[in-house]
Amino acid sequence: GSRALAAQRTWARFIPGRVEFFSSQQPPNAGQPPPPLPVIALPGVDDSYPPQKKSFMMIKYMHDHYLDKYEWFMRADDDVYIKGDKLEEFLRSLNSSKPLYLGQTGLGNIEELGKLGLEPGENFCMGGPGMIFSREVLRRMVPHIGECLREMYTTHEDVEVGRCVRRFGGTQCVWSYEMQQLFHENYEHNRKGYIQDLHNSKIHAAITLHPNKRPAYQYRLHNYMLSRKISELRYRTIQLHRESALMSKLSNTEVSKEDQQLGVIPSFNHFQPRERNEVIEWEFLTGKLLYSAAENQPPRQSLSSILRTALDDTVLQVMEMINENAKSRGRLIDFKEIQYGYRRVNPMHGVEYILDLLLLYKRHKGRKLTVPVRRHAYLQQLFSKPFFRETEELDVNSLVESINSETQSFSFISNSLKILSSFQGAKEMGGHNEKKIHILVPLIGRYDIFLRFMENFENMCLIPKQNVKLVIILFSRDSGQDSSKHIELIKGYQNKYPKAEMTLIPMKGEFSRGLGLEMASAQFDNDTLLLFCDVDLIFRGDFLQRCRDNTIQGQQVYYPIIFSQYDPKVTNGGNPPTDDYFVFSKKTGFWRDYGYGITCIYKSDLLGAGGFDTSIQGWGLEDVDLYNKVILSGLRPFRSQEVGVVHIFHPVHCDPNLDPKQYKMCLGSKASTFASTMQLAELWLEKHLGVRYNRTLS
Repeated sequence: GSRALAAQRTWARFIPGRVEFFSSQQPPNAGQPPPPLPVIALPGVDDSYPPQKKSFMMIKYMHDHYLDKYEWFMRADDDVYIKGDKLEEFLRSLNSSKPLYLGQTGLGNIEELGKLGLEPGENFCMGGPGMIFSREVLRRMVPHIGECLREMYTTHEDVEVGRCVRRFGGTQCVWSYEMQQLFHENYEHNRKGYIQDLHNSKIHAAITLHPNKRPAYQYRLHNYMLSRKISELRYRTIQLHRESALMSKLSNTEVSKEDQQLGVIPSFNHFQPRERNEVIEWEFLTGKLLYSAAENQPPRQSLSSILRTALDDTVLQVMEMINENAKSRGRLIDFKEIQYGYRRVNPMHGVEYILDLLLLYKRHKGRKLTVPVRRHAYLQQLFSKPFFRETEELDVNSLVESINSETQSFSFISNSLKILSSFQGAKEMGGHNEKKIHILVPLIGRYDIFLRFMENFENMCLIPKQNVKLVIILFSRDSGQDSSKHIELIKGYQNKYPKAEMTLIPMKGEFSRGLGLEMASAQFDNDTLLLFCDVDLIFRGDFLQRCRDNTIQGQQVYYPIIFSQYDPKVTNGGNPPTDDYFVFSKKTGFWRDYGYGITCIYKSDLLGAGGFDTSIQGWGLEDVDLYNKVILSGLRPFRSQEVGVVHIFHPVHCDPNLDPKQYKMCLGSKASTFASTMQLAELWLEKHLGVRYNRTLS
């Protein structure tokens, strides 16, 4: 698709007038279909650059054919974008009977100053963003176009058109600062033929936008403009719902359910919590960081791109509202930055903000003044009515067949499309991935925990005959210390299950998880699927299948997000712990989204990423180091909550002799394992205020 075709399919359809494309005169090709454009072939004109003759002949054509039919005429490049509604609104405020020549005023670039034949005070309208002529300008100028063509001083067609208008039209391009905003030319450094930053007030205020050198850029810009239009229409529906709700109240008639939901006046008090745990918490934010007390979020994190875009859009709307009557008030207010703010989502009404804004107040009437000011903004971005459209009629039967054939590993949907049965076991599903998993477990001491791990391994892997191999890397500081029991336990399982693959690798010295995993993985070939595991875990068989399915050699590494138990002494309130480890609630534990130790990866990908840093000793840091290497190597980390694994609570001991970074991470991990924030607060209130709360499991 050409740029002209892109223009025809995007903005040209919304111009309240006529749009034609001008080209050189060429004989029609035999058998070729006519172009899907209103193309005018100009006689005696070729497509050579610069297009001076083409521009003048185009202006003459408009004069000869349309002078009495239209009031305004515009010459534009095929890579410009024009907002038809804004263009109409702007031109209807002007008198076309006067000689007016409109566009972004130009004088030439620095290298051309003094070489364009312009006298002091003379200018021209730049061709890129478009030139607009009133009917009176064409009436005066066009009879003299032949003379203008014979007496050209430069190769720039916009300079020569401006010279002709000034000489015979009796006017020149308007000297107005506002024209630079209305006719937008992209001056970004190292511009790439398109306007990169669309989300700003300059783009919203402009009538024309230039350049869009490729058709894809034109469609991109048009898509953004349509999204803006959708937002405006949705906001208008909110206003209409408010008016309807108000009129119903004034006329003592029943307010419709939709008006009750969508027509409420903005307020932070629509929802009145009855209990403390019903309060919707606020998140604190600065210009770069977000601080949250939510259970499933880190306490401090960078603003996500989605939230940053939402904030930018909110601030943009606020500034447009503030500056709505800036001209009449003789002042302009610019946004500088967000000092700080609060944000929360009310699921019934919308997103709520309290923002402390740093602004720049500029007064340009009377005594000029520029001062920084701070303002608080209380904002509510209301939800509007949801809309959706099905592009084609839904064939339920084919959808069911497609889901049943392609998504067997997840669920089975009955033919009624109403019953979603539970997950099928690995044995019930044919044709699934049976790749052998090599489970690597580094360990030092902790025999009781190891005994629990082996009992779970027997139930989940040995008895069902899972295709796995278990490798225990057993560290010991002194010869034989704390390792004899482990060796005897492994031998017992080997005798009980002689066909099962289980090995034990003894290692002497200080415990180093990275070193142990690196040494164990070195024994296997590059096509081996490795699972880096910990002895504190309890897992089910479905986790092993997801380890196979979610790990793609050369492309993807599976980093499951593990559910980690809180201290049962706290969560159970002194009651004996339950035997069911797979209880997922806010009080029993949390998703350890900061942990990267449990990993499913192919040996070749481990080598390609650079392997473990074997110099790291003691607790932690080796998993984060490998995760960074995986990303830098171009592999895709796949992160998801894993319901088939639970990290059983155990007291955390942080050795003060650890590396400072490791010690800090260890303390943070230890602090997160006591109990949920809510339960810790309840315990504090109980102790200090004597308030009793029910701590039963939710």
